[in-house]
Amino acid sequence: MKLELIFALTFAFVAHAVGQPAIEPSAEYEANKTAAEKFYADGSYAKAHDLYAKVDTSKLPDGEARWVVFRVADTEWRSEASTDKADTTKLDAAHNELEKQIRDLTREDQHDRVWAEVQESLGDFFWTRRNSNNWGEAWPHYQAALDWWAGAPDIDLARQRYLTMVWKMSKPPGMQQDYYYGYWGNYLSIEILDNALKIAQSPNDKARAHYLIAMTLRNRGGGEQERARVPEEFEGALLAGKSTDWYDDALYDYGEWMMNQGRMVPFGENGWQNEPDYVKALEMFRRVTTEFKKGETRYWEQAQQQISNITDPQVSVSIANVFLPDSEIQYQLSWRNVKEVNFSLYALDLNRDVQFPESDREQVDWLHTIKTGSLEKIKSWSRETGDKGIYKHGYDTIR
Repeated sequence: MKLELIFALTFAFVAHAVGQPAIEPSAEYEANKTAAEKFYADGSYAKAHDLYAKVDTSKLPDGEARWVVFRVADTEWRSEASTDKADTTKLDAAHNELEKQIRDLTREDQHDRVWAEVQESLGDFFWTRRNSNNWGEAWPHYQAALDWWAGAPDIDLARQRYLTMVWKMSKPPGMQQDYYYGYWGNYLSIEILDNALKIAQSPNDKARAHYLIAMTLRNRGGGEQERARVPEEFEGALLAGKSTDWYDDALYDYGEWMMNQGRMVPFGENGWQNEPDYVKALEMFRRVTTEFKKGETRYWEQAQQQISNITDPQVSVSIANVFLPDSEIQYQLSWRNVKEVNFSLYALDLNRDVQFPESDREQVDWLHTIKTGSLEKIKSWSRETGDKGIYKHGYDTIR
């Protein structure tokens, strides 16, 4: 009898619940939500917070109630972060509230859009707040949000949100001019960047994805295939032209890669190795100085210096040791951008011919104090280098 009574009561409760009409958001709430989201999109987080904080969540469906609770905490920390307040009470409370909203949602079927929005907000909390930039704390939250949006049914919205997050992770808002990708170790995985490239539609977004892929591959190293891909990705990054914010970065970084690493070329029977391409590097550095005026890019002076490093004539002679009289003399010669090297051999007396000036005695290289005009020339000869005009270094050991 008792069991039957419990069953009857349970059935009556379920029947009553099923018979209740679903709670529908009021027109007033919808209008306030629209206004709040517009404030949010404009970065007016305090105004958005004021509107959401006044909502009575008990009169909303569960999904909308969760959205309001999320937005209240989200706009709270964002509005506080835009101030110079030393008191972090509100920031900490908002952070704790966001963490609480996802703490118990451990099953995948519990991960809805609100869950993903909370994850991104927490990522922003650690990454985009002024003087925070805590990539280690931010990344797990961003990763969770990216994974969710990658499987979201609304393709256009998912594309926009995924790309926005990738760009934000690669360069948080408000960075100074000297910031560069990876400054805080925030290199993204190639898988995520390849995803960004696949879903990007505008030339600008495609070029940006190419640049981030090139820089990630450049800095993390990797196998032959990954290194061979770097020049291709830099070329893709330059396709959108000067209109992109990272065009000068791509030109200079591409030039450095070609100068130091270059292209993959066959080595031996089955191997490959990097071979610098100074001609291509010079092209990139010259484009920096011709497509930009001095002061328009932080790389202008650096590019000028690299042009000089590549094109200036260079000769160096070194001898590893001293030699006995009448023995075979061996020396090392290196050169760059020189067709012929002329040698002259002089006999000198170190006590007599090395004369330091009275001032700056410790700062003068002793070799440059010798005046060869007064010395006896023992021998003169020349050597052709075979330089091909492609700015490569040449080396030889001569006896």
